Amino acid sequence: MKRLSIACVVALLSPLGCGDDSSIQPEGGSAQGGSSTSDGGAGAAGAGGQAQGAGGSGGEPDQGGSAPCPSGVTCVTSFPFSEQRDTSAEGGTEIDAYDCSPGTNEGGPEILYRVTVPSDGFVSAAVYDDAGVDIDVHIVTTIDPLAPSGDGCLSRGDLEASADVSAGDVWIVADTWVNGGGSALSGGFRIDIGFVPVSSGPCGMQTGELARVGDGGVPLAMPATGPVVKEAHLVTQAEPKPYPSTATEELAEHYALSQTQTGLVMHRSELWAPMEGGSFFGAGIGSPSEVPVVDEGWYVNMYWTPASRPPRGTRMILRRPDDPTRAVVVSAGHETGPGNLAKIGGTTEESHFYLGTEHDSALVLGFAVDQALPFGPRRCTD
Repeated sequence: MKRLSIACVVALLSPLGCGDDSSIQPEGGSAQGGSSTSDGGAGAAGAGGQAQGAGGSGGEPDQGGSAPCPSGVTCVTSFPFSEQRDTSAEGGTEIDAYDCSPGTNEGGPEILYRVTVPSDGFVSAAVYDDAGVDIDVHIVTTIDPLAPSGDGCLSRGDLEASADVSAGDVWIVADTWVNGGGSALSGGFRIDIGFVPVSSGPCGMQTGELARVGDGGVPLAMPATGPVVKEAHLVTQAEPKPYPSTATEELAEHYALSQTQTGLVMHRSELWAPMEGGSFFGAGIGSPSEVPVVDEGWYVNMYWTPASRPPRGTRMILRRPDDPTRAVVVSAGHETGPGNLAKIGGTTEESHFYLGTEHDSALVLGFAVDQALPFGPRRCTD
């Protein structure tokens, strides 16, 4: 193999390609940010915010074209969706357990959401509880609002849940956990619901070699398989100065911005990238003005040298080796790292969340043959 050079990567982004010297060849409520209707009674203030999601049109078709919104249900038709609710003041008590975790006592009040998605894709939800409150979130295939049950549960979690879904309706239930003493930990919470369409098609990667800092002249064969770390967040072009002076300053606003732009909802926990000799936290390579919001949500880095670092926005693909149909199209060139060459690269918590992987999980990483792919989740057909 020949060494993968930055000049060749630039050429690959043009119709001319790399010519004869190419080292890369194809390889074989009042919902914030959303809309809803509801006939579930007045929603009480929760998580320190205003009461939202109440008083909809219960008997009229929702904006997604589904059947009329059932009484007592909040119907969600655009994303991301966010609202405050309170299970100490509202909700039913029909569902006590879910078949995806039958031993968990969910005997407290629950609030039902019918979520209408426009295409096959990825649905996720996150809950943020008030102090002393424990609301769990569940994704269920179908629910009869007159006799709801926890059958057909696809995913659940104390903080978040996610699932691959088909176009149409899916149900999300925010349910109150009951502790070992029999007390339902009801109260105020915020719920965020997101939907991300998943592109589908070939996920061909270019073959070649990549020079890395300190590799002793032994480049990394691409595509590469190995540990991929979970990286911190970068400041984007939509976030004005002054930039963060601590690891958490302005971070909540960044989370909200990223959620709005990418559509991905998750219970984020990563901090800003450390200062590391720079003048602010969250710094990548160069100016934040060069980092689009969507790219930051799906960025990837490697310990490439200045000469081998690809142009910003170059498409790379991360695939699960145990499920190569599941992948994320990620944006390269915005940051360099991790410094440990035993790791092949790093990516965001958003990428790991969709892939269902963790920090240091083994993944396949390579440069996409098709440099027009949309960033974000992808279902590979090759």
